Amino acid sequence: MRVKISFHRDHSSVNSLPLHHQKLLADALSDVANKIKGEEVKEFNFSSLKGTSRIQNGFMRFLSTKVTLVISSSNEELVNKIVDEIFSQGKLEIGKIRLFPKATEVISDPEFGTQMRYLCISPLVLVDPRKDSEKSQEMYNPGSQEFSDLLYNQVMENMEGSGIDEAKLDTYVEFEATPDMHYVQKINETGKKFARFYKCTEGHPMLGYLLPFTLHAHPEVHKYIWEHGMGALNQEGYGMLDIVNENGNR
Repeated sequence: MRVKISFHRDHSSVNSLPLHHQKLLADALSDVANKIKGEEVKEFNFSSLKGTSRIQNGFMRFLSTKVTLVISSSNEELVNKIVDEIFSQGKLEIGKIRLFPKATEVISDPEFGTQMRYLCISPLVLVDPRKDSEKSQEMYNPGSQEFSDLLYNQVMENMEGSGIDEAKLDTYVEFEATPDMHYVQKINETGKKFARFYKCTEGHPMLGYLLPFTLHAHPEVHKYIWEHGMGALNQEGYGMLDIVNENGNR
């Protein structure tokens, strides 16, 4: 299940957040989840905050009062409880920004095929820095086989950790992530970045990627990453994907 929450930003609070604000989001949503009893609160993924904004000096400055956040999980009851708790407490504080929840929209699941185009709506992390700090900070060519293999290994590890048995995982060997290299080239030519350093909730640095790509995989793998995220640290809000339609838009 996937739900988009629309917020109204408090005019009396600041209008900016660090560009790398995923840790602040994770802290705020962790506080919300900790108020929910009887649920495995780590089994959800979430996007970065989205809204009309401008990047300036390492900060995201919101130019409008409307801000949105997407929350996703295979546990529909958990998503509903998180949303209900946010509305019950009447606000969500991310850093020094105060957000007031106004509306929700349930996002329908796409039709899962073997080949789907995605874009990242939160940074995609290839390697958990708590397991391999050196590898998590290494820049990998998005067009390389190693980039795809690292994603495959992490997705299979995540799926195994969620309780999917080894025999089932063996049927998911077809997996190929192919980033949009035209986009990567364009980003490089303009001097912008498709990968930046972030920090996990424990403060370890790691590289996160923001780029569109095509994934060839079993439909059940697509369904899993749609609900749980892709790559490492999904429970901290990394690796949330959205569908790119035939016109190249979300």
